[in-house]
Amino acid sequence: MFRLKEKMKSPEEIKELQMIVNLMSYIAVDLKEITCLESLAVFDEKLNTIFCESKKDIKNTKDGRMKVGEFIDENKKIQIAMKNSLKTGVHHKLKEDEQKSILIMPILGAGKPIGVIGVIYASDGCEKAECTTDLILKDIINLFIVKYREMKEKETMAATACKLKTLEDYEKYAILETGKRCNWNITVMAKELEIGRNTLYSKMKKMGIN
Repeated sequence: MFRLKEKMKSPEEIKELQMIVNLMSYIAVDLKEITCLESLAVFDEKLNTIFCESKKDIKNTKDGRMKVGEFIDENKKIQIAMKNSLKTGVHHKLKEDEQKSILIMPILGAGKPIGVIGVIYASDGCEKAECTTDLILKDIINLFIVKYREMKEKETMAATACKLKTLEDYEKYAILETGKRCNWNITVMAKELEIGRNTLYSKMKKMGIN
């Protein structure tokens, strides 16, 4: 499994993009059922290939990612389109040849795109910047990401629930999760948990949460 190097500013961005990479191995299986789709790949904000899969010879291995990277390096138009997607958060379409088109879609983070997804598919002959096929592919990929993310969250919640045995376990879990969401701002945490600041401090001290 590919592990992202921590080159991005935010740990949340790294976690989000790593999750997309992990989900893509499942998503790719479903996407292969789409007749016109030939291949897809995921790139980080430095345009490093972090996932790739095709119906033919490209697999998500080190060699496969290297091949995709070489293909991107040789195609300046694709590089420019990918950089524009990262900058603007808007998808771009390029024509590879008479039969194939390339759709580049930004992966949106909290405040800006954190990567891009590239899809090569059999063209329907449309010359417009945004065709029905493009919109359908965009929607399908976004739906699959949401679908598998929800499945993963349910699995995590189920696994967590099995470990929570006492009321104190649930309280500690709630405080830890709230702390992550609120960036450990005690005032905001106390408000969200609907308890006083002193009570929250006391519970955190008792539970060994620094």
